[in-house]
Amino acid sequence: MNFYILSNNSHDISTLQTIIESDFSNSIVGIDSTIENAYDDLLQLRVDVLLINCDEDAPTDGLKLIERLHSVHINPNIIMIGAARNQSIKEDAYRQGIDFYLEKPLNPIEVQHVTRLVASYRYLITKMAEISKITSSFATPLKQPQSQHRIQTERVYSLLRFLGIASEKGNTDIIRIIRVMIEQNVSFSNLDFERDLSLDPQNKKITFQRIRRAIRIGISNLAAMCNEYPENEILFEYANSLFEYQNVSIEIQKIRHNDVPRNQISIQHFFDGLLQESLSDSSK
Repeated sequence: MNFYILSNNSHDISTLQTIIESDFSNSIVGIDSTIENAYDDLLQLRVDVLLINCDEDAPTDGLKLIERLHSVHINPNIIMIGAARNQSIKEDAYRQGIDFYLEKPLNPIEVQHVTRLVASYRYLITKMAEISKITSSFATPLKQPQSQHRIQTERVYSLLRFLGIASEKGNTDIIRIIRVMIEQNVSFSNLDFERDLSLDPQNKKITFQRIRRAIRIGISNLAAMCNEYPENEILFEYANSLFEYQNVSIEIQKIRHNDVPRNQISIQHFFDGLLQESLSDSSK
């Protein structure tokens, strides 16, 4: 992640620099003390996370910088640092779309936690944008579009990778089944497993066991993301369409160490959701 620090406080800069660079995947691409210089830098640099240390003499300057950046469609994730007494500035900052407001004096543990959380969120959003780009750009330069079935299958592959189950044993079974559903344009309940997939009742039972194990990993991974980024609408769309949100909610409660019983996940709901998701971008 590329970080930029706007601050005129040398002690705070040193603290932030030490914490950010302790993670080898992070880089500080710029440090400055003036709004104008920071704005010029941000026009030229690729900045993932911007840290703005509010000047006590001009606490609203940071808000003006955010407004200017938004006007030219530069949207890094933003952490603002300011005095605890500046509650109106804090509220305005959140309305402007910042991710966190850290109060002075800085607590190194809190700074480390917040910078990691924001960096993780940025990484997730970037990956989701890449997936969206991959899955919505399938037309060839000669305007000879790929088979609709191929496009749908590729979207399913991307979604399974996103859920973190592409390497699970049940993934192959999931792909076999969803391909038939796509080719025949049928729901899960209308599949003929013996005719189309050569699965007798015993093999069907074994296959479903592998699929359930993979799905359980997928719902756990999705619940972790939903817990970490509760305002991300795409995650909750997947939660609803693939697993039914109440099941994801139970997984989230378990992450929070609440003792709640798990529901049985519906394989039918999962596959019908996959089929629907494979079609969701077909008009783009």
